[in-house]
This record gives sequence, structure tokens and C-alpha cells, in this order.
Amino acid sequence: MMQRTNKRIGVLGCAAILPRVLLEPVKDIPHLHVYGCANRTRSKAEAYAAQYGIPVVFASAEALLASDEIDCVYILLSNELHAEWTIKAIEAGKHVLVEKPLCLTSGEAERIVAAAGKGRVHVLEALMVQHHPWQDQVRQWIADGTYGALREIDSRISFTPKESFAGNYRSFPEKGGGSFYDLGCYGLQFLQATVGLDPLSYEGRSAFAGLNGCDWTFDAELRYAGGLTARLTTSFEQPYKASHTLHFARADVTVVDFFRANVGPYAITLKIEDRATGATSKWVSPPQHYYKNQLLFFSDVLDGIRDNVPLAASLERIRLQELIYQSAQQPV
Repeated sequence: MMQRTNKRIGVLGCAAILPRVLLEPVKDIPHLHVYGCANRTRSKAEAYAAQYGIPVVFASAEALLASDEIDCVYILLSNELHAEWTIKAIEAGKHVLVEKPLCLTSGEAERIVAAAGKGRVHVLEALMVQHHPWQDQVRQWIADGTYGALREIDSRISFTPKESFAGNYRSFPEKGGGSFYDLGCYGLQFLQATVGLDPLSYEGRSAFAGLNGCDWTFDAELRYAGGLTARLTTSFEQPYKASHTLHFARADVTVVDFFRANVGPYAITLKIEDRATGATSKWVSPPQHYYKNQLLFFSDVLDGIRDNVPLAASLERIRLQELIYQSAQQPV
């Protein structure tokens, strides 16, 4: 039996999603332990420590990074702080799992890549959807030509908030606000994993009518060699949806509610509709949990069992997202 190495995790930033992304799923992974946490509001860190049995509440983020008891860091700080603290963690010799987005600009991403290149640690952007077999299945169907040539991809990622985003990071452009920066990474990662991110051309469109000039709805279109067109809509105004539909020559394949597995071990369904007959069939994944898969993947990387997702992939995606966003800001 493979011997796993125990790893002690330190958490920077006790965001509201911390229980869902780490504290609950890590309970099922005996060789990973949340050793300590630090947060700007110490009382919040103390509350999480008491509820989830975290041994140490550090006085500061610097103190956590300086601790010899910490092997790796999960960064859950505000988006505009990701680059700064990822680089500080690298320089402190800690492995880093940083919540998406890795950072806000391609310039920041380049600095993270440069810092990681000088260190001996692993850095992974916590984009949880990439750790699930449904993406492998879609990629295989495209590569094998199972349903003929791929002609179009239509993706929509949208929800309407239960409460106002006023004061939330999503309402501040400088914090990665707006629907495209908050949700577009999922659409671009899917394209990156299946057809690549080297379109011949791209275009972004938005009225930027949200709070503080954020994009409440954003449409992106990427055109590839061979005639493939990929369209992505993100929105904080449209009803909940998280789907990709791939239009092949002989069938339409829809990834139904791909966010489902972020709240527990759920199956993801791929619905296949024959274009000639209208007959439908399904491919259903085994029930799996995105965040548990992500932690197991990161652990495998640290133990040398699997190769990490290259930081260059995050840099490529951030660069293209930046360019698409800038294209939408140009006068018509």
C-alpha cells in the first residue's frame, strides 16, 4: 500500500467558503490536517478553530508563514491580495493552494510564475472543476471524433444573488468584480482543457451596467481555426445555470449543472442528443466531490505521485481573459 505523507495546512483568510472548500472535505483525508489559521478579524479565526478543531490561531499571516509546523498554505484572502501572499508563501518555502482567481492580472501571474521558478514548492490555483472525470470524457469524445466534428460550444454560467452584492468583492472591478472575472474562469478552463486557448480571434461584450461599472452580464465569443466557434455568457442577472453544450456534426452533448459536485459527492451528467433521430442518452460520472478531489490531487503532487497543473496554464487563461475583457471596454 502506498504510504502517504502527512501534511499540515495553514489557512490564510477565513472566508465564508472555508468550510465548504477545505474544513469539511479534509475530514475524509486522514493524511491532511488543518493545523492553523490566520485572519484579519481574529474572532472569526477563533470561531472556526473552535468549531472545526483547528489547533492554532496565529496572530498574523506573517506568523503563520514563519511557522515550521506548516507544510502548505491555502490562501482564501480577498482576490486583490492573492498575488502578494502567494509570492510571500513561496518565499517562505510553503506549498500553495490559492483560491481562484490565482491573481487579477497577467502581470501578477508572471510574477508568481517567476517566484515559483526560483523556489522548490508547488503552487496550484484552486479551480476545482478541473479535478473530475467528466472533463476527461468530453476531451476524449472530441479527440476520438465520437460524434463527428465539433462545430460550436455554448456555455452559460449565471445566477442571481440572494442578497445585494453591494460591499461584496463582486461589485468592485479592482477586486476582480463583475460576472466575467468571477465566473468566466470556469468557461475558459473548460475550453483550455478540451479545445485549447489559441483562438484566431475573440470578442467580449458587456454594458458594464452593474455596481461601480462592473459587468453584470458578459458575452464572449472565440473563433478557432477550422470553423469552431465557442460562446460564453456569464451573468449575475440571469437564472441559475452552469452548463456547456457542444454541438458536434452528429450529436449535441450538454454538461448538465457542472457546479453540482462542489457541495458534495454528486454525479455529473452528460446528456447526448442524436441530431438525426432526436434520441437521447446519458453518460453519468461516479459521485465525486470537487473539493475532496482537489485536495487529493494537491496531496498527490506534493508526494510526487502526479504532475501539477502547470502555472503556465493559469497564466495563459488569465492573459486571454484580460484581453477579452479589454475588448469589451473598447468603444463600438
